[in-house]
Amino acid sequence: MKGITEVFRFIMPDKKLPAEERKQQLIEQMDEFLELEPLKEVMELLHTDLDNLKRDYDGRSKAGGKVVEMQVMNPVEEIEKLREKLYPLLVELGFFHINKPRFESNSRIIVLGGSFNACFKRTRCVAQWKDSSTISVDGLSCYRPINPKERRNSEFTSSAETEFGVLAEAFASTFDLTKDDFEEDFVSDRNLNSVSCIRKYGSSYRIYAAPSGAPELRRADTGDTLKFYKENAGISSDDSILAVTNNIFCNRQLLQLAHFIIEEGLAVDIDVIGYDSGDSIATAESYTPILYVQEIISILDWIDRFKAE
Repeated sequence: MKGITEVFRFIMPDKKLPAEERKQQLIEQMDEFLELEPLKEVMELLHTDLDNLKRDYDGRSKAGGKVVEMQVMNPVEEIEKLREKLYPLLVELGFFHINKPRFESNSRIIVLGGSFNACFKRTRCVAQWKDSSTISVDGLSCYRPINPKERRNSEFTSSAETEFGVLAEAFASTFDLTKDDFEEDFVSDRNLNSVSCIRKYGSSYRIYAAPSGAPELRRADTGDTLKFYKENAGISSDDSILAVTNNIFCNRQLLQLAHFIIEEGLAVDIDVIGYDSGDSIATAESYTPILYVQEIISILDWIDRFKAE
């Protein structure tokens, strides 16, 4: 998009700092985010404010604490009418153009699992950032069943029925891995949300399927996958981690990762990028506005969580 000179990007403070100081520096960034003019303009267009955005536009929460997965959310006509006005503001808030690592190299690269297409695209993105300093490329997922809606109009094919299965196939095809040449630690459960698995292609490529921390309510979320990864991956204080996701999720997932790192007292560097670049970045005509409103809600939730603790 022409004219874009700067977008807002949350940055993980230096790992050499004490955990509490890292947290305070992040909170300073959050305060800056809350005062951004583009954010205020988004609230004005939606006829709400930061305190009431979730009440007015939350499309993910259901009764009983259950969560609607973003892959199956439908457009909202009221917000669709604002797509042209919202787009440049969302650009400035960092939802489209965070796609380059801040560091020249990273010891570990993690692919954050997601929709059918995302599993393949995020994994393909990793190939351009992996180099001789990369110790491992790891996929974080769960046994979430793939919704038929995710397969429609996809450029990729896979017979796998779960997010873990799709991500494993994405790894095998992207990195030319022999599909059956792996070691696997599988833990079964009657509740699919509690099933876990670690598939290893040597020490360089590993795919993790994490169990949910609340199996009666939801699939494993980012926090669950990070906990499972930390417990099983052998992360050390020397590590610098690059996480690959969709561009829309970069700022929110940086906060999620940062919260986990600070909570666990891990002295590691972390950076988050999206896989879309150039012509593949969503445009004012192609993006789905309601999803970006949900992301703002999620960022605000994480800000509240940081400040409440």
